[in-house]
Amino acid sequence: MKLHRSFASLFSSGFVVLLCCSRIAFGEAAPCTLLTQSQVGSVMGVSVGTGSPIANTGCSWHATGPSKVMVTVSRQSEKMFAGAKSGSKTALSGIGDEAFFTGVENFASLWMRKGSAIILVRVYGLPVNDAQTKLTTLAKSVVSKL
Repeated sequence: MKLHRSFASLFSSGFVVLLCCSRIAFGEAAPCTLLTQSQVGSVMGVSVGTGSPIANTGCSWHATGPSKVMVTVSRQSEKMFAGAKSGSKTALSGIGDEAFFTGVENFASLWMRKGSAIILVRVYGLPVNDAQTKLTTLAKSVVSKL
């Protein structure tokens, strides 16, 4: 009987741990699943390679031709979001709960929050005046998967 209780206790404990950790392990989409190679290439107007993981928090797509365009998507912390928000930015509506755009020269960023998720979508190698519309299109696709 004692062995039966020990087994039941062990099983229950394991089940509770599994339930608690499943949100951590499976509750967030992997960054490379937030956009497709086709979406990135179509929006940017260049052929891009398959998304490459950046550690476990980001993904990048690089142009495959002569273009130097690179797009990244990454999960960010509240602290990074607040820091970026304190600088010069353009507020955007219709993307998650809060979003804003920043950019200079050939480097632009679109920061967004949906619930507790904070995502940064960036493009390198594209004139800043072209970047906001393109990043907005990509960000709307990302937000639909959060």
